[in-house]
Amino acid sequence: MRVPAILLMGIVLSACVSSKEPPSQPVPPANLGSTQAAPPVAPVPVPAALPPGYTRHIIYRDGRFTLPDGSTVTADPSGGFTISTGAYIPPDGTGGIILPNGARCISDSARGHFCP
Repeated sequence: MRVPAILLMGIVLSACVSSKEPPSQPVPPANLGSTQAAPPVAPVPVPAALPPGYTRHIIYRDGRFTLPDGSTVTADPSGGFTISTGAYIPPDGTGGIILPNGARCISDSARGHFCP
């Protein structure tokens, strides 16, 4: 009875022994996208000719706007976007946008905007 048990134990343990093949490299999950960091983007310089009070900057990058509060929204093809309240911010036709309070933001020449 000891011989079959030892034989069985030997077979089980032999399955745990590594083979001579090199270990395979791990593959990242397909849903992560690129794991490389995005290259840094230099900030747009504030033009000297800004009207007084235009202190807020909406930054455009890779199809998204980063708002002054740090939130991001997707840009639509016309240049407008929808904010978290559901309000649509339309382009004004001259490169700027019109805020829900009626204030006009002007272009920063990099698809972003300076706002009062």
